[in-house]
Amino acid sequence: MYQASDIEVFIFAHNRASFLREALDCYFRQTVAGFRLVILANAPTPEVVQVAHEYAAKGAELVLEPSVLNVHGCVRRCQELASRSITVMAHDDDWVHPAYLETLLKCYNQNPEIRMALSAMGEWDKQAFPKEYHLRGYLLNQAEFSAYIFIGEPFAFSSSSYKTEILKKAPAPDFARYGKINDVPFMLGVCGGGRAAVLQFPFVKCRTHQAQDSRTFSTGPTARQWIELDLCHKAMMSRGGKKMRWAYICNAFHRLKTGWRDWCLCEHEKMTFSQYLRLARQMGALDTKRRLCGFLLRGGVRKALLDVLCPFQKILLK
Repeated sequence: MYQASDIEVFIFAHNRASFLREALDCYFRQTVAGFRLVILANAPTPEVVQVAHEYAAKGAELVLEPSVLNVHGCVRRCQELASRSITVMAHDDDWVHPAYLETLLKCYNQNPEIRMALSAMGEWDKQAFPKEYHLRGYLLNQAEFSAYIFIGEPFAFSSSSYKTEILKKAPAPDFARYGKINDVPFMLGVCGGGRAAVLQFPFVKCRTHQAQDSRTFSTGPTARQWIELDLCHKAMMSRGGKKMRWAYICNAFHRLKTGWRDWCLCEHEKMTFSQYLRLARQMGALDTKRRLCGFLLRGGVRKALLDVLCPFQKILLK
């Protein structure tokens, strides 16, 4: 049975001292104690180092990295440094529910086959987490986890947890191929031949602010990177049988369209939407069948069909 002492939490920190204080406070309010808490400070500002020294008295450890690692570099560093059975990788600008680590332990102890456990993403607000929460979730193999993300279900990469022995063997995030959306292929790679537990209660609140890279579309993703991500889903979902393959076909055009509209903004002055679709066709992410499904299946009809094609296995923790 895993205990809190088997958990190691890494908080990525660079230049947001005030956010870091709040993130650390969330972990010091957890309902379990004895886990290791590490501030992975990459090229930190003096203010971040000062916060780390202040929280050292409470038990937080500091690992100093001399250069800016970005998220994918921090993940690689965690793969090298992790030393306990379960590794949690957290961002300094997010909050976690007081019962989050306790709930992760339930996931691993009640479902030995899982390789990772994560939360739904909560809408950001500065209100305290509600006292009432539920322990419902999904137990997904790699193809199902890919489909879960592909059809737009909520999940939080920040504060996701991994069995350390699996994490260390997993391929590092492929930033060269996927850019800043490399988190999804990385998580799918970790899931591998096991399963992921995805909690449906939003135990993680992901803060939105102008300084976060996910809101700076000048840094990508590029059109090619977004299409590469869709091809990753295509490969993963094709292993899940006929229903999963059809789920990919039915949702492929919608994903490409919303990717262009919401994510690939850096490309809008360089190419047209038609040129983007032509690139998707050349790369193998679009064909007549997928384009026709995109035309015929819209809104509630598409969602209802995907619910039929993707009957995810539900779990209820005790």
